[in-house]
Amino acid sequence: MEGRMDMDDLVREMEEFLDISDEGEEDVQQHAVRRYFRETKGMYRTTADILETPDCYMFVLDMPGLEANNIKAKVENNVLHIAGKKKKPQLNPEVKVIRMERRRARYMRKFNLARDSNLEDIKASYKDGVLTVTVAKRQPPEAEKPKSFTISIS
Repeated sequence: MEGRMDMDDLVREMEEFLDISDEGEEDVQQHAVRRYFRETKGMYRTTADILETPDCYMFVLDMPGLEANNIKAKVENNVLHIAGKKKKPQLNPEVKVIRMERRRARYMRKFNLARDSNLEDIKASYKDGVLTVTVAKRQPPEAEKPKSFTISIS
């Protein structure tokens, strides 16, 4: 459809407008607008599923091409932050690159955690390019049973 732009075209246009690409990211880190765009691009790339069981919440994110030590996860102000960075491959200086489509990438997502999340019981695992973060639920306090007793009359 002429005149209509898909998301990849929009990202390319924004990179050209802001004069940034993944190769020049080190030069633009001090600029807040460019940093915001880079993070937005990372969020766009990072697909996620959020699942709930009776005992926990699970966040399942596609983060292909990363090593587990390049993924960071933290909770701050009841927000789960997940970020990862795929570094540029180190090539032998004798190798001539004809085309490189698998360049480095950033992955990033933020999730507001539910009130019943147990922040003391969070686990994460990474396998085959998929990160799974499991947040246990706090058990609701047991309701006190109504007490029944007899009152003596004098």
